[in-house]
Amino acid sequence: MAQPPLPREIYEETARFFIENGKSVIKAAQQAKVNYSTFTSRLRKAREMGIVTEQAATAAKIIDQTTVILQPRFRIQQRKSKPDETKRVLAIGDCHDSPSLSNKNRFFAMGNYAKIKQVDQIIQIGDFATCDSLNSFDKNDTVKGQNKPSFRDDMQSFQEAIRAFHKGLSGYDVPRHVTLGNHEDRIWSYTNKNPEVVDMLDKILFATMDDYGWTYSPYKEFYFVGDVGFTHAPINGMGKAYGGMHCENQISRDALHDVVFGHTHKRLDKAFPKMGGQFLTVINLGCSLPQGHVEEYAKHSLTGWSYGVYDILIKDGRIDQRTWIPINNLIEEYGE
Repeated sequence: MAQPPLPREIYEETARFFIENGKSVIKAAQQAKVNYSTFTSRLRKAREMGIVTEQAATAAKIIDQTTVILQPRFRIQQRKSKPDETKRVLAIGDCHDSPSLSNKNRFFAMGNYAKIKQVDQIIQIGDFATCDSLNSFDKNDTVKGQNKPSFRDDMQSFQEAIRAFHKGLSGYDVPRHVTLGNHEDRIWSYTNKNPEVVDMLDKILFATMDDYGWTYSPYKEFYFVGDVGFTHAPINGMGKAYGGMHCENQISRDALHDVVFGHTHKRLDKAFPKMGGQFLTVINLGCSLPQGHVEEYAKHSLTGWSYGVYDILIKDGRIDQRTWIPINNLIEEYGE
C-alpha cells in the first residue's frame, strides 16, 4: 500500500533548514533532528516541487516573474601576506568519476580516512567528474561519439560518488572544497557553443556540490590555505596550463608561494631552492583513479600515472609534512 504524501509544510521546513545552515545537508539534517537519508530524500522532493528555489530567492537574481536563476557560490581564498595557518589537509588528485567506473568504494575510503584521521579540511583538486558526455574530441557523428554517456548519466554517477564519500564521512563535518578542473570546464565550453542551454548544465553540477556542502572555486584560480596555493593546473602568461616533462621547474621559477596541483596525473613532491636561503615546495598530487586505470584519451601514450591521495600538514602557512597513500592501500584499509 502506497504511503500518503507528506504535507507541503514538511518540505518547506526541510528547505528552510537547508538554506539556514549554509546549504550543508549534514548540518541541516542535524538541526532538523532527522536522519541523513530521510533528510536528503525530502530535500530532493523539495527541489522537484520548486520549494528550495523559493526559499533561496533572496540569494537569487530574479530575471522575470517566472524565472529564477540561482547564482553559483564560488569561493576564492586570497593569499595572506603573513600566513600563520596550521591545518591538516586531505588533498585528492584527479578522480575522473564516470559511469564506466561504477565501483565508488574509493570515494567511501577517502571520506572514511578523513573521519578517522580527523583532518581539518578536504581539497579535491578538480576533474572530480570526467564529463565525457561533453568531450569535444569525439564528435557526436562518429562511432566513438555515439558511445559517449549522456550528461544525465555523468551527473548521476557524480552524485553516487559524492554520496559514497559522505557515507564514508558518516557525519564528520569538515570543510570540503573543489578547485574545478578542465573536465568540469567542458560544461562551459559546451554551453559557449550551444547558448540555448546557458545556466542549465552548470546548475546541475553546482546543485550536487551544494547539496553535500562542497564549496568550489573556478578553473585556473588559486585557492589558498595559508600561503599554499591549490589549483587544478597553474596557468602561464599565455593563459595555458604549464606543460612538458618538467613543468614543475617552470612553476617553481614563476611562483612566489608553495603550490599543490594535479592535471598531469604524475606525482611529484619537490622543494625548489631560492636565493637568500629560501625555498618553495611544489606538489603534484597525481590522480585518485582506480590503480592502473588509464583514461581512453591517454591510452597508447606515455603515462607513468600515480594513483593515491596526499595527507598534507600545512604549518605556519607552508607545507611542512606530507604522506602519500597509494589508492589500493587506502581502499584496503578504509574502504567498505
